[in-house]
Amino acid sequence: MTRFSLLCALLLSAGAAQAQDRFSVGVGADYSTGDYGSDTTTEIFSVPLTAKYSSGNWTYKASIPWIRVQGDANVVPGLGSVDNLNPRGRGRGRVIDEPDAADTGSTSGIGDLRLAATYSFDTGGPLGIDLTGNAKIATADEDKGLGTGAEDYGIALDLYRDFAGTLVFGGAGYTVLGDSSFIEVDSVINTNAGASWAAGNGRVGLMYDWREAVTAEADDRSEITGFYSFPVGGSRLQVYGVGGLSDGSPEWGAGVSFSTAF
Repeated sequence: MTRFSLLCALLLSAGAAQAQDRFSVGVGADYSTGDYGSDTTTEIFSVPLTAKYSSGNWTYKASIPWIRVQGDANVVPGLGSVDNLNPRGRGRGRVIDEPDAADTGSTSGIGDLRLAATYSFDTGGPLGIDLTGNAKIATADEDKGLGTGAEDYGIALDLYRDFAGTLVFGGAGYTVLGDSSFIEVDSVINTNAGASWAAGNGRVGLMYDWREAVTAEADDRSEITGFYSFPVGGSRLQVYGVGGLSDGSPEWGAGVSFSTAF
């Protein structure tokens, strides 16, 4: 699951408080580190900018991050470990006939643009059902290893219900990952489940997320996230920590996001 998808899932815990918002913007900071099954530790730091517009049953979201990556050229933000054959990939800085150049390094730049449109069904009862179509537009520099250089498209179904103050949620999705000239990946399914509870004037929660491996050689992504979301004036602040449970995930990560509505 991408951090953009993760953020959308976590925001389910605050959905009731933000249901009347027409337009909101946000900024965050996210850090993760792990070896992804290799001998090299890769650190990823990103600052995503987000925008959301709600109208009736529809919600539209967009997010684009600034990213700094230090580590293995085969680790791509949002995907994990892949076989990156780009000779100009992060840390390589070489042409095709220089096979002995380093495969690690650091770089930074704009990441991929992610778009999503969600329709919230009126079930006539306490169960909430959201259907989301999403797309990744390849705005990240593939030569820097900040993205694959290809577009992705997906669909997701999320369910949520409040049980006397305990919000239980879960969902599943399918993403068609695009191949580029240097990176081949498989389409993947993902699932998540979690719950949140009132804590003072905010909410605290826990979520488990699983995503199928993007290549036959990689590992599935499996991780657990704890989060706390609370209002700050007319805005909202959320902090979270992530623990990886497989080589397909970072060892750990943490982040914060701030959003305000107009």
